[in-house]
Amino acid sequence: MRPDTEIVAIDEAQFLDPQVVNVASMLAGKGIRVILAGTDTDFRGEPFGSMGELMAVSEIVDKLQAICVICGDPACRNQRLLDGKPARYDSPTIMIGGRESYQARCRHCHKVPRQDEDQTALL
Repeated sequence: MRPDTEIVAIDEAQFLDPQVVNVASMLAGKGIRVILAGTDTDFRGEPFGSMGELMAVSEIVDKLQAICVICGDPACRNQRLLDGKPARYDSPTIMIGGRESYQARCRHCHKVPRQDEDQTALL
C-alpha cells in the first residue's frame, strides 16, 4: 500500500479470512477510509464469514436488499438452487454460481430443507 492511500475498498469480503476484521480496523485507525461490501448471510440464512463482526465494528453500515423473486417483498436471503430445488442445509457453504444457482428471497419464501426432508414439497 502506498503511503498516500486514502481509501481501501474490498468486494466479496464474506470470502476473506477472519483477519480482515483486524486489517480493516488497523487501516481505519490510521485514518484510511475502508469500504467493504459483501453478503452478510449464507444460503442457510446464517452469518457469512466475518461480515457480522465487520458490521459490528463499522461506523456506518448500509444494508441493501433485493426484491424476493417469489412474492415481491424485500429479500433478506439468498436461495441456493440445485437442479431448480432448494439446496439442502448440509450443502457446502461456498458454491460458485449465478442466476441458475441463486435467487433473492424474503424470509418467508426462503427454504433450506434438512437432509431427511422431501424436497418436492419445497418448490
